[in-house]
Amino acid sequence: MQKFHLFIFIILIIISQACTVSLINTGIDYTVLESFSLEQFEVKNSNAPPTSGQVFSEQLKDRILSNTRLRYLDEDGDIQFSGNVTGYNITALAPQADQTVAFQRLTIQITIDYKDIKQKDGSKDWNQNFSRFANFSADQDLSGVEDALIQEIYDQVLDDVFNKAFSGW
Repeated sequence: MQKFHLFIFIILIIISQACTVSLINTGIDYTVLESFSLEQFEVKNSNAPPTSGQVFSEQLKDRILSNTRLRYLDEDGDIQFSGNVTGYNITALAPQADQTVAFQRLTIQITIDYKDIKQKDGSKDWNQNFSRFANFSADQDLSGVEDALIQEIYDQVLDDVFNKAFSGW
């Protein structure tokens, strides 16, 4: 009898490992929404790299294309995104006893306008600031780690934007 229980237990573990829950697309009604468009994001902060808006725009477009069935239109999509890179700041963290800094933090803020043109009353439209950060050692030169930090932050912001737009989070 113990061997039978062990066998059932192993089968349950295998089945539970094979099951996954996906929350992608939980908020999209494809009978209503078929497309999206986005304006290239502009950089409104002088500290940010000049191409950071374009990079974010392309990554947002790729995220939507790879995780939804919406098709991309250059303009006039059922859902429209626009926005700006509005914050790009480096701050010192964790001062040491001798007044040196152990870590620095790069914070990026992106303002996004979302419009659902199928919803005539504008009740699903929103404008929101998304801000995320990444820390790096103070003995590292920003230029050496900047691209990786930006990508880390953009990945987090893209998750936030995608969830806000399509999952209702």
